[in-house]
Amino acid sequence: MLTAGCYISEPFLSVLLVEVRVVLLLSKILVTFLTVAMLAIVARRYGPAWAGVLAGFPLGSAITLYFIGYEQSAEFAADGARHALIGLAGSLMLAITYLYVSRRWHQPKAILMPVLLAPLAFLVTVAPLQYWQGEWWLNTVLILGFIWLARQRLRRVEDVNVVINRDNIWQRPVPAIFFRAGMATLSVVGITALAHWLSPSQAGLLAAFPVSFFPVLIILQLSYGAPVVAATVKQYPGGLVAMVIYIVLVGLTYPIAGLHWGTALSLAGATVYLLAYAITTRKLRA
Repeated sequence: MLTAGCYISEPFLSVLLVEVRVVLLLSKILVTFLTVAMLAIVARRYGPAWAGVLAGFPLGSAITLYFIGYEQSAEFAADGARHALIGLAGSLMLAITYLYVSRRWHQPKAILMPVLLAPLAFLVTVAPLQYWQGEWWLNTVLILGFIWLARQRLRRVEDVNVVINRDNIWQRPVPAIFFRAGMATLSVVGITALAHWLSPSQAGLLAAFPVSFFPVLIILQLSYGAPVVAATVKQYPGGLVAMVIYIVLVGLTYPIAGLHWGTALSLAGATVYLLAYAITTRKLRA
């Protein structure tokens, strides 16, 4: 191949392409692992209620949509974001399903029941949505309505405090954080890899999967039991509004500001909401 007077061999291009893919894969793993680990430390320090609120921070969707945009194009990611928005209904169904199934099968040896049934609830919810072509405003109104209904359904769930058991390995920071970050990393790598063979609607719906919150629920059940899981899920809808804000801003900013600045502006909007939500909640509890 002759380019600008320089001959570049096909084997060299193949090696270069492989190296780029390896660097991209390592970037996904490193970014996801570090961000989830930091969020896990914050959630562990401030308890299950704040874990639920912080779970609404667009960590998983931000990383997933960013890498989809990086690999496919910012326009592809922006189109997928419209479907990710309504796909958040699947995230709500996953959380609520986990809550009720973990109450029914609360023993650690029965952990596979909520672990299997909660993602199934997500898939069953989002599968028909791949054919939904609602406009941005309609998807926003619908998902905010779903969030309001979920808050009403969960408002009677009791708030509880964690009980420390030093013999429980899952209460130790290192195993819990590594498990959570490892699962989130595998989810992000898998979803962004699948995006190459999916339509924007399918990729967007998968981007709504709560890659950081799902392993949190597993860890909480293993560490503290179903009541703490329920107290965490209770706060999830309120925090999920931050995800709505992020995804809407992605759809608006990616085509105009590009991938990097669009991500930064969207994260800023979600962060402002979470800070306002935290301040308001603290004043109401005072």
